[in-house]
Amino acid sequence: MRIVYYLTWLMVAVFLVGETARRGVGYFSINATTMIEDYLCGLLLLTAALVWRSGAIWGPTLMASAWAYATGGMFVPFAAHLEAWLRQETFRADHPHDDVNSVILKGVIWAICLVCFLVSMRNVVSKTQETNL
Repeated sequence: MRIVYYLTWLMVAVFLVGETARRGVGYFSINATTMIEDYLCGLLLLTAALVWRSGAIWGPTLMASAWAYATGGMFVPFAAHLEAWLRQETFRADHPHDDVNSVILKGVIWAICLVCFLVSMRNVVSKTQETNL
């Protein structure tokens, strides 16, 4: 779980700092939903990391929940951009079909989120089983 904890901090930076650096705060006036989703994801992961570090009993559950939200939140941007690339058709201006680097980056971010969710969930289940013994 230690690697998941460190990846949580990395993804906090990706969702909060990376999104702001990439689009700027002014993007709120263009697509507030995307910005709010990424900022909320970053804040949930930040909260999970802080609670995890504090040793609170609900830390593992919060960590799994935050990673679940991140996995779901990254699926649509990744899948939509991948579909645009596969079809060679730009559906949205912020998903140009020829931007393969973005497809790869979103895929890597989504994969990290998915793996961290699965590991976090496994941790919650094992802690629950230990408690019930």
